[in-house]
Amino acid sequence: MITLTVVMPVYNGEKYLQEAIDSVLAQTFEDFELLVIDDASKDHSVEIIQSYTDPRIRLVRNPVNSGVAHVRNLGLQEAKGEFLAWMDCDDLIDPKKFQIQIDFLRKKPKVGICGTWLTRFGEGRSILSKSPTDPGLIKATLIFYPSVWNATAMFRMEFIRKAQLQYDTRLAVAEDYNFYFDASFHFPIENISESLYFYRASETSIMKKFEDQEKKMFTFYKIIYSKVFEKLGIEKSEENFLIHRKIGSTVLLNNWPEYKKAFNWLMFLKSQNKKVGVYDSKSFDPAIDNVFYFLSKRSSQIGLKVFIFFIKNKTTFSYLEFNLLLRLFIRCLIKYNKF
Repeated sequence: MITLTVVMPVYNGEKYLQEAIDSVLAQTFEDFELLVIDDASKDHSVEIIQSYTDPRIRLVRNPVNSGVAHVRNLGLQEAKGEFLAWMDCDDLIDPKKFQIQIDFLRKKPKVGICGTWLTRFGEGRSILSKSPTDPGLIKATLIFYPSVWNATAMFRMEFIRKAQLQYDTRLAVAEDYNFYFDASFHFPIENISESLYFYRASETSIMKKFEDQEKKMFTFYKIIYSKVFEKLGIEKSEENFLIHRKIGSTVLLNNWPEYKKAFNWLMFLKSQNKKVGVYDSKSFDPAIDNVFYFLSKRSSQIGLKVFIFFIKNKTTFSYLEFNLLLRLFIRCLIKYNKF
């Protein structure tokens, strides 16, 4: 049995495809198959893939463009490996990524999915993007937004198949977010606190295509938030969806009533979880408080009133470094209006 299947979805990815494939083939861990799924590309992607003679590369071609969720499901279906790793066709990975993640999953047999931190590049200076590492915090954070970078993830396929997990083909974006929300109720998910993936900010990014279409994004996120509300016993009203999405997005808040309303929603979520007991409060409360910090950052243009309110109402923020609090103070002092 092959130890690892690496699945690379491709759609018109000729610009950076060779770099991505070479990055996979340069891994120190070598017992893998590279399953490249072409989703009916109209450029020279297929020719580039077929130019490789490495026997570990397997090409599957969709006759018609079916979308990323369908391609991911095809990857889950076709994978022959004990583990599965994702790789986007325009990104790069650390040469030791596969070995580090396989070693991690071998040492932690109860963990079903292992992600890593990632570095964003391609638009100015590189930026390190961190994600929570504690399984409870990862699970609780998923009520708002993804706490695992899908491109970095490695799956234990036995667990995925046992839980019958699939990507929702209704979702043109956020299909990965939905997947991890479902998965978090079947087994622990962890992230390695090391950047092993290099995400290229490019014009081919799916998120890039949707980032200016908030109304369409909201439609997709409502599907996921409906599950969140069901778990917590919350009414599925348009008003509730809107405030929840506003908190989970990167949209700036520019007035005090809006900021207070968002804070009150966070406190409501805490109290609701105490009633229904879906999440361990030792993880849920810190996750909510972490969101409160970022909510305050996105409201810094309101001024020092936000910083004072944050200091008075923070609860489990003892883990925050002093420089993060200082950063929030400076943002509020100068009424910084970017996130």
